[in-house]
Amino acid sequence: MNTPGNAGTNDLKYGARQLNPTKARDPGLMYDVSEGDYIAMLCTQGYNATQLALIIGSNTTACSNGSTSTAAASAGDLNYPSMAARVDPWKNFTLVVPRTITNVGASGVAAVYDMKVIFTDPADNLAVAVAPSRLEFNTQTPKASFTVTVSGVVPAAGQVISAAVVWSNNEYQVRSPVVVYTDSDD
Repeated sequence: MNTPGNAGTNDLKYGARQLNPTKARDPGLMYDVSEGDYIAMLCTQGYNATQLALIIGSNTTACSNGSTSTAAASAGDLNYPSMAARVDPWKNFTLVVPRTITNVGASGVAAVYDMKVIFTDPADNLAVAVAPSRLEFNTQTPKASFTVTVSGVVPAAGQVISAAVVWSNNEYQVRSPVVVYTDSDD
């Protein structure tokens, strides 16, 4: 719900939103994530075999000895639409986030998407760059990879700065939130 405590506009303060089932059924682009990616991410977060069994519902999965065999080596590496990072206040940072998406649009596998970055609030101290800025899909290449680089300085403790990477063509707009935040001084 949107409450007075949720005042302001950043991607952590959306409140209750209305769902559009038609758009959810035909998203245009999709971020692929497998169960193995989640397991590898949980392993890097310190989960043990007992904790994994509770989450997965099976005792057959365990973390390897300090190594991960899939792409998700940390929570930030998980191929997920959202990109978020905790940074230290008043310090320069650079965050590089690779992502891979698959074209699943109803109009077929041939599509071109252009990118734009939208800032929720004016963010003079934050830069978001995406490479490449155009993605082209066809029957031979239904997947495409891109890298989001976020850099800047978050000026205060408890601050949240957000933006969005939006991939669009004539039919779809696919939005991926980018959030940089600091811990509060509490």
